[in-house]
Amino acid sequence: MVSKDLVNSFKRIFKVLIDALAFGLSLVIAYKLRLEHNVSNASIYWFWQVQLPVIIGPVIAIRITSLLIFQVYSRLWRYTEVNELLELVKPILASSVLFAIPRILGFSPKEFIFSIPVGVIIIDSALCLIFLSSIRLCRKFQVQNRIIKKRIKNSQSLSKKRTILIGAGIGAQELARKVELHPELNFEIIGALDDDERKHGTKLANNIKVLGSIKSVHEIASKLNADQVVIAIPSLGAGKLRTIIELCNSTGLDTQIIPGVDQLAEGKVTVEQIRKVSLEDLLRRDPVDLSIPEIANFINRKTILITGAGGSIGSELTKQIIKFCNPKKVYILGRGENSIFQLSQELSNISKIDFKPIICDIRDYNQLYEHIERIAPDVVFHAAAHKHVSLMEDHPKEAFINNIIGTKNLAEISGILKIQTLVNISTDKAVNPISVMGCTKRIAELVVNSCAKRFSGTKYVSVRFGNVIGSRGSVVPVWKYQLKNKLPLTVTAKDAYRFFMTISEAAGLVIKAGAIGNSGELMVLDMGEEINIYELAQDFIKLSGFQLNEVKINIIGLRQGEKLKEELVDYYEGTNKTKYEKIFVISPKQFPQNTIESAYDELFSQVNKLSLNDFKSKLISSTKELNTLEKKVFSRI
Repeated sequence: MVSKDLVNSFKRIFKVLIDALAFGLSLVIAYKLRLEHNVSNASIYWFWQVQLPVIIGPVIAIRITSLLIFQVYSRLWRYTEVNELLELVKPILASSVLFAIPRILGFSPKEFIFSIPVGVIIIDSALCLIFLSSIRLCRKFQVQNRIIKKRIKNSQSLSKKRTILIGAGIGAQELARKVELHPELNFEIIGALDDDERKHGTKLANNIKVLGSIKSVHEIASKLNADQVVIAIPSLGAGKLRTIIELCNSTGLDTQIIPGVDQLAEGKVTVEQIRKVSLEDLLRRDPVDLSIPEIANFINRKTILITGAGGSIGSELTKQIIKFCNPKKVYILGRGENSIFQLSQELSNISKIDFKPIICDIRDYNQLYEHIERIAPDVVFHAAAHKHVSLMEDHPKEAFINNIIGTKNLAEISGILKIQTLVNISTDKAVNPISVMGCTKRIAELVVNSCAKRFSGTKYVSVRFGNVIGSRGSVVPVWKYQLKNKLPLTVTAKDAYRFFMTISEAAGLVIKAGAIGNSGELMVLDMGEEINIYELAQDFIKLSGFQLNEVKINIIGLRQGEKLKEELVDYYEGTNKTKYEKIFVISPKQFPQNTIESAYDELFSQVNKLSLNDFKSKLISSTKELNTLEKKVFSRI
């Protein structure tokens, strides 16, 4: 039996022979084109009968050697793409420059037989690129055609959904090509719609015609007996997308979407990425670029510790750091073993980066110190916190112990052990707080700022932002549960507004803010416009395939600790721009450090003495006193 290695060797030799024939043919044609009408008959005879037979062998040998040096044969022809074709330019250009050297040095063809006419070299180079590209593309199309025929044969029994594409740009083109290559999928694209009138009547890949404008989707879908609509414009803004979704919903057909630019991997569309429209799509935030030099210096080849890694923000931080930032090692710390185990399982399937789980309670100073001293992280992202406003109203001591004592433990240990950077994740609830959760997060911000003054060897940065849509415990999962169980959707108030961003953007901006922030600074993320909760509930109903009159919305009123509107910055704080438009900074002010420590010590001494209600009152009043003092200090600056 012939070995696989021997077969591969024969295939490579065969490829080399094909390229050699192409090089020989291109040189002959180049001489023919260059000499036929431009020189005397005697010259033609010399070039054609004397020079060409002598140089054709060495020219082919040099061209092939150049291809081998540039490792062209390491690529499979069947997978040839534009970038592979562009790679052919390098060896052809390099060998052509070598051929031109004798002419550049002034040798005539009759003085030196390898002094090839410049015109011949130029024509030959162009023909070589054309021939080699054509050979590889022919092989690719041959393999693809064979695969497509096989898939068509296997898929003849499948019923296909007649699909109309919304959009006729790059996303739609890429999707049309993917569907053409995968006939086994249940897609049959019957047309496309686009508001650009210049595209009307033109055709996409797979002979798909652009039938008209998007506003005619109801009429065309009915006329063509369509089964579904796919929105294929990844660069759409939220406002335009909302309008298009309403038009598509009017057809009564299933509406799907390809991801936005913030979710597409390397700008490519795959059929697997097509999914139902979600509320996250309506935000349509721009992607966060994590390739900036500051992040490279901040994360690359560093040991990273993430507390609260099992939570929504902590797990997304972990995934983005591992995927985009090239850390040396990542430690994922959490109190709940199930969430840490689940994240570990997920990471083991998607990453080759070394990561280690740690089960630890940040409220236990000694245990936390032991772990941090042992692993010696360079950067700590602190995402561990109790975040549910209504729950913490009934558990003020738990909120204080976890959010304040836990943060103080971590901040002090980081300073004592001279950790390079601690990034503390805060919330908009910390601004003018009226809830227990907001009060604890505000004091946690002040504690981190205090440690920035005490420990000069560690950079302390806090990052403040609003709600993350779709995170665990947020309003969207609650609505999903209510809708699944045929319950009314609950909304606090018709005029309640909240800031929202996607979880991927929030995590990306936290990393970025931590990289560019200076010690003691409070970074604030640009959350965009506030969103009305009642309107968001209506969008959720429509995106779930229901009419507004089919699902009831109950107004339950504001719960204890909730506001009608949230704030990201207090009026006295003020923000300064950074060089990144989505990140602002509140510069550190000279707030009396002993005041913060005194407030903390008093609360700490009372946490096990006072009743729940009395401690809650004490916590809120202490926070108000700190805020009042802070405003007075800031007003004098």
